[in-house]
Amino acid sequence: MNERLMWQGQKQEKALKAKELELSVDDLRSGIRIELNPHKPIGEINHELMSQKAFELADKLIQFNALNKEIKAINKSLGVE
Repeated sequence: MNERLMWQGQKQEKALKAKELELSVDDLRSGIRIELNPHKPIGEINHELMSQKAFELADKLIQFNALNKEIKAINKSLGVE
């Protein structure tokens, strides 16, 4: 297999995973914003749900940023900066 095609395939896989993570992060962000409604009494905020969503959001953002760095490195290898 041509090395260039291999790198392009890996880039597409990583881009697809990054898009999935982006959608998931967007959903988590929306859920957090809804739960943190400023008109909701503080005592009614589900702290367990908030901590779970916050950690999941942070984890997915780390993965998203790492994938984007890998995609950038592949682009550099392909000469597509």
